[in-house]
Amino acid sequence: MKKQRIGICVLVLLVAFSPLFAQGASDSDQGKTLVLKFSDQVNEDNPHLKADRHFAELVNAAGVGLDVQVFPNSQLGTARESLEGMNSGTVEITKVSAGELNVFAPEFSLFSLPYIFVSKNEVKSALEGEVGDILKSSVRDAGFELLAFYDTGFRSIFNGKRPVTSMEDLNGLKIRVINDPIMIETVNTLGGIATPLAYSELYTALRQGVVDGAEQPAVALYAQKFYEVSTYYSLTNHFYDCNVVVMSKKVYDSLTAEQQKIIKDAAAKTQEFEWDLWNELEKEVLNDLRAEGMIINELDLQSFRDATNFIVDKNSDMVGEEILKAARKYIQ
Repeated sequence: MKKQRIGICVLVLLVAFSPLFAQGASDSDQGKTLVLKFSDQVNEDNPHLKADRHFAELVNAAGVGLDVQVFPNSQLGTARESLEGMNSGTVEITKVSAGELNVFAPEFSLFSLPYIFVSKNEVKSALEGEVGDILKSSVRDAGFELLAFYDTGFRSIFNGKRPVTSMEDLNGLKIRVINDPIMIETVNTLGGIATPLAYSELYTALRQGVVDGAEQPAVALYAQKFYEVSTYYSLTNHFYDCNVVVMSKKVYDSLTAEQQKIIKDAAAKTQEFEWDLWNELEKEVLNDLRAEGMIINELDLQSFRDATNFIVDKNSDMVGEEILKAARKYIQ
């Protein structure tokens, strides 16, 4: 008798809640819109934001129940906070530098080493090939799905004394660097005098002769008006600045196969869009720098690469032999 009463109670509960189960299935079938918050630290003037919005437009236009919303200007936190926000559910997608990702996946320290790549062709081939596959796998293990690589250009040396056409031209030049052991050793190895200095103090230091030069990508050099206090920009291309768009793997794995395909297709198109956008911007900026009176020169980088190979070798444990071996396949 007792078992009968329990059975009746269970039946009553199932009947009572069946409309809720039916409603849930109906909602799922109809498809609820899932908001994906895309965090970035850049402002409205940065080409990366145009790429972010391009990605959002492609995904949202697909009509598969996804709504990507872009938040620039660190509205959702710093790069590190955005990465951590993926674990707490406050952010679904973010764009960060390779340096900020190496805490989670040491393979991204590849871009902290000098002369791993010296041309855009090398970089693009590597990221679209084996190097990109290794990076995607490593970041996936850390809880992120890598969507796209953003171009940010190479760091090169500028100064007010002479063009750099060989390592001998760097002898005695005080070059401002960030306070990073690899950066310091690289500049010193090439013949310069590495001088760690706060970025906020660089313009004044150049004007007053505290340092002779510094190293920056062309876009940053122009934006900070360093052409006003410097004359020569030599395309030494000693470090490549790589930025990466990643998504919470937990969120990505929860999507339908169709939604995942839309995300990946949009990311691939956005990567091409951003690279084209950045390359055009660099061309414009180099022309603008020339118009401002800067003398820009290219140079043969093989001797620079050869001179710094030992720095790469001594830091191989930090990055991993697998990705270093893969990267060297793309040297042209």
